[in-house]
Amino acid sequence: MRFTAIDFETANASRSSACAVGLSLVENGEIVDRVHQLIRPEPLYFDAFNVSIHGITEADVSDAPSFAEFWPSLMQTVNGPLIAHNASFDMSVLRHVLDELSIPYPETDYFCTRVIAKLTWPEHPTYALDHIAQVLDITFQHHDAAEDARACAMIALHACNAHGIDSLYDLQEVCGLRVGCLYVGGYAACGGPRAQRAPGTYGPKLRAADILPSADQVDEEHPYSGMSFAFTGAMTAMQRRDAMQAVVDRGGICHDTVKQDTNYLVLGQKGYIGYRSGHKSSKMQKAEQMLAKGLPFEILSEADFVSLL
Repeated sequence: MRFTAIDFETANASRSSACAVGLSLVENGEIVDRVHQLIRPEPLYFDAFNVSIHGITEADVSDAPSFAEFWPSLMQTVNGPLIAHNASFDMSVLRHVLDELSIPYPETDYFCTRVIAKLTWPEHPTYALDHIAQVLDITFQHHDAAEDARACAMIALHACNAHGIDSLYDLQEVCGLRVGCLYVGGYAACGGPRAQRAPGTYGPKLRAADILPSADQVDEEHPYSGMSFAFTGAMTAMQRRDAMQAVVDRGGICHDTVKQDTNYLVLGQKGYIGYRSGHKSSKMQKAEQMLAKGLPFEILSEADFVSLL
């Protein structure tokens, strides 16, 4: 089994503001090498919210290479398909920065351990990297790019072991995984089997605050397309209305309350910390009741919600 786990950190809300990348190279089911590289984003601007997540500042990257300078070395290091946790975020970072530099996308398949974990262990209330790592007894320093990449690699190895397979590609048959890919001029998203929605549950007018799509078309490949969301707790990165608009603009639906057909409950950052400590709002309690019934439902932290946008 050979693959390269990858993780990006960004300096601000722009997906092209990569400020760190971590890699874990896997050969024959073992991590054989690790890379951590700070990157100087252009323009050099760090948002306070991003700094609060990963702790990287402008001073830390002042002497670091730009992405354009580091890109050849990065691609020489990659071995086998890419894999990331919340791969839609990391692949989006890669695509956006390559687009800004007019560099063609590499031809590569990619996998998402968040999707893999959800298909492998469907009983969990959340599939955040720190939660799944804790369940699997993987210790790591969250939001350090190299550490996140290592945790991602180990989750993938645990999942393959759980299924009794020796290749990530075997996940297509054993749990219906759809392998993602990058190619010159485009991409296809990694995901699970597509859910069938009941007739009449999706339309142009959505119920939460009457928020409508701001564009004529949405990206049907986006992981939020066709999914329904509820929100609880104050958000740090954006206002709740902006978060709901972002969902709708990606083909999702927003609910004012947790309902039987809600797919995700998004917890504001402080609420998520409280939830991990055992403090649960009425929406969180309803979410856990739905999970206990075996309904396809997931709790997302604000950080994971933003990373998947």
